[in-house]
Amino acid sequence: MRRSFPSKPKALALAIMLAGTSLPLAAQQDDEDTDIEEVIVTGSFIRGTPLDAPSPVQVVDRDSIEAQGAAIIWDVIKNLEINSGSITNPMVAGENPGEYSQVEGTANVNLRNLGENSTLTLINGKRMAPAGSTTKVGGEFVDLNSIPLVMTERIEVLTDGGSALYGADAVAGVVNIIMRTEFEGIEIYGDIQGLDQSNGRNLNDAT
Repeated sequence: MRRSFPSKPKALALAIMLAGTSLPLAAQQDDEDTDIEEVIVTGSFIRGTPLDAPSPVQVVDRDSIEAQGAAIIWDVIKNLEINSGSITNPMVAGENPGEYSQVEGTANVNLRNLGENSTLTLINGKRMAPAGSTTKVGGEFVDLNSIPLVMTERIEVLTDGGSALYGADAVAGVVNIIMRTEFEGIEIYGDIQGLDQSNGRNLNDAT
């Protein structure tokens, strides 16, 4: 039985032709711009099962914050539906026994009005130190007004209780404030406050 094999020059020419046809395809793939979308994943190291369902998270991004004309983070939090009707200015003991007075300039998260120490406040997924003052009953809270709104990228609100994952201080939910990591230029915010017929009214002007 005879077998015919291509000669070495023919085989070499065939290999060069095949290599030449693959070069334009490779060059075309290199020329195409590849846009990689950033994906931010929030998770935990606790293993779960397919029966575990993710908790609902409400996200307020930077565009929504600017559209509200908010001057401080409290202006954004108090407009959340889940925070409707909640007291977000903690009461502390006054100078006299049985007297209440508000801590001027402080604000906290109070989801479902379950108490200021029932909602966990996080900064970039980490716990934030509580304010220097406490409520009349000794409850601690995180002062939202100590966080600059200009450096806030978005606010993530876990609307279901997260005590199984975070502890007893997350019974009402969790608020995770994500800070901006890339910032260029200058941003100036102005806040005007005044009184009208003995009723407090805040006029916010943001540019």
